[in-house]
Amino acid sequence: MIKTKCIFAPTSDEDGERILISRGYPYHSDAHLDIWFVSLGPSKDLLDAWKADSITWEEYTDRYHEEMKSRTGLIAKLAERSKKGTITLLCFEKEDNPHCHRHLLKRLIEAVQDEESFKRVLEVTEAALKEKENGTDSC
Repeated sequence: MIKTKCIFAPTSDEDGERILISRGYPYHSDAHLDIWFVSLGPSKDLLDAWKADSITWEEYTDRYHEEMKSRTGLIAKLAERSKKGTITLLCFEKEDNPHCHRHLLKRLIEAVQDEESFKRVLEVTEAALKEKENGTDSC
């Protein structure tokens, strides 16, 4: 099972393995985490562009998926862990914020369990990025 949560939300026995997937670390917090995967957080450039409102959520999603292409092995390992027990993906955004990469990563992990779905997500992302580069984006 895969859950998502804000790192500052209370810890629960149902959290299972708590995995921080952010470039930043909560140094001034007593938040419990089991593992910290810096590489599963969005790049600084991507996060800065999103926070500056210079890209849409769709663009953010496409670029995040592109960044995750080089991390498919790690994503597959998380998929295996989630089959054996509960993992909780942690980030700094509040849980009710739908615009957080942990929700995107959760869907990628779930897609790994169906390898064809995972490949399709990455192919669609690659096609969308090429359209934007070539100026053929339909938006």
